[in-house]
Amino acid sequence: MYADAVAAITESLFPIYYVQPESDLVGVCGTGFFVDDSGLFLTSEHVMASPPPGSGIYFYGKTPDEVCPAVEIEHVASDPSRDLYLGRVARDYLQPVKLSDDPVRPGDSVCLSGYPLAVLDVSSHGTIAGNVRRYWQPTFVIDVTHAVVDGRTYDGYIVQHACFPGMSGGPVFDTEGNVRGMAAATFSRTIPPVPGETPTVVSNAIVIDMDHLREFLAGSGEWPSTRAGVVHGRA
Repeated sequence: MYADAVAAITESLFPIYYVQPESDLVGVCGTGFFVDDSGLFLTSEHVMASPPPGSGIYFYGKTPDEVCPAVEIEHVASDPSRDLYLGRVARDYLQPVKLSDDPVRPGDSVCLSGYPLAVLDVSSHGTIAGNVRRYWQPTFVIDVTHAVVDGRTYDGYIVQHACFPGMSGGPVFDTEGNVRGMAAATFSRTIPPVPGETPTVVSNAIVIDMDHLREFLAGSGEWPSTRAGVVHGRA
């Protein structure tokens, strides 16, 4: 069902690396995806704020398929209150995704994506060694939501499955490969137990919907439609 969509999205998403040279600390803090043909990409603001102080944040290409020399990520715009970040990669970036204009409905099938399983280290030669793999989680839309998590306000919808650490900032797409939002957090609730049983914890990923992503992109002044009147869609 998602094979063609996964193949398309693979060309646009990437892991966001952090490197702290003094302590040889390295890892993947989240996921980004390109939204135009000038190297602009979207991710969650908390992804960019999460690395230890003093760390550099880098793009290494379409990992694990193709690795390029480290490119430092440029900040373009951010909104910490809504957990949104717009950055730019100055060279060797990937193709942009296709952004959908269609609203999601409860029951729609979508897929989460990202890099939650990275295991990395700095080798004795100073290079990054380890394993980075993409992760795909087909799921479906449950309902619209307006939630506050760790002081950040999320407007969009929740899906059946959780957003694992490392998947924040990843595109959420449909079976046609069109992006329908961005995974940003997980909303967990506890169902009180009946006597003699344990509580049930329900965890659902929160997806920021396309209306709020487009509003943020337009407000940055860097999105194609605000630069040159280009119609929204694939830039």
